Amino acid sequence: MAQVQNNEKPTSVDGLKKYLDANNIEYSHIEQIEGGTANYVFRVSHGNGLPRIYKHAEPYIASSNGAIPFPVDRMNYEATALQLVHDLLSDVNAVKVPKVWNYDQPSKVLVMTDAGDKTLKEAYNDPDIDIPEIGRLLGEWLVLLHHKTYEIGIGEGGNPIAKSIYRWSYSHLAQAAGQYGLDTDFCDYVDRTYGSLLESDDESVCHGDFWPGNIMLNKEKTLTVVDWEICRRGRPETDVAQFAAEAYLLDRFRGGKGLLDAFLKSYRRKEHDLGKDLTVDRRFITRFAVHMGVHLAFWPASVKWAEHGNTKAVIELGHELMRRGDAEDMGWLRENLLGGLLKRDD
Repeated sequence: MAQVQNNEKPTSVDGLKKYLDANNIEYSHIEQIEGGTANYVFRVSHGNGLPRIYKHAEPYIASSNGAIPFPVDRMNYEATALQLVHDLLSDVNAVKVPKVWNYDQPSKVLVMTDAGDKTLKEAYNDPDIDIPEIGRLLGEWLVLLHHKTYEIGIGEGGNPIAKSIYRWSYSHLAQAAGQYGLDTDFCDYVDRTYGSLLESDDESVCHGDFWPGNIMLNKEKTLTVVDWEICRRGRPETDVAQFAAEAYLLDRFRGGKGLLDAFLKSYRRKEHDLGKDLTVDRRFITRFAVHMGVHLAFWPASVKWAEHGNTKAVIELGHELMRRGDAEDMGWLRENLLGGLLKRDD
């Protein structure tokens, strides 16, 4: 494909039209998709065929208008991960990843199947959506992702850029705690003790941003896991804990539909089927509890879920979860948030 010139970068509908014209790609309609943060994303219709998603990376976060640098190599890792996981988990019908149709590496343009226009977060209160069933399907799928990639690489260093970005919530945890009068020294301890591990963790391929906002649903209610640009080699607990934290927030503030419990039970049961008993795996539970606690203690301080009082209550819960995880207080964890992982089925 022709390399993008400065005056025809696909950062707008007009820019993408120039890119497509330069590469002799026919199209009938282009729609820029809003709501993303890091990249420029478009839905492109080609004649009578199904629309495809075009994703373009610039060396900065798109929503920052160039103010926040973000290396474009992120798209190389995303393309690699999508192709890898698509093949490894091709026999899983209920949860998919987008199929890569083309990756123009010099121009950083990734072309994928269209996974739909509604995220799980947006669809949470849809009466036609079975939230516990979705939690079950995602828990099983995530176990398979981790188990099937123990020996699989995704590029040099396991994506060091993503490892650095993923520590952001740990390294800024004390700042968020200070806004609510909480113990900042403990936050520094968590960053030194657990945040530092993220750069050397190397057990499996991790999605890196596994949360309901990156699970798409189409009209047939098929689930598709998108946005793999900060995938990395890491530890599975971080993927599980991030989704668990966001599932907890949805359940608490959007209707209590049981996403968290269904997801954790499903993950535990699938791990058990594959020979691993999470109920006695203290290393897994400790890292999981701390990471979920960090997420709850940091992100609600900047992403609004509720008014100040409820926000502070969630942040305080995050701190308690970090402390109990660090102390390996399995009794407290079993009865508070982690029951789905620690309570065996009768």
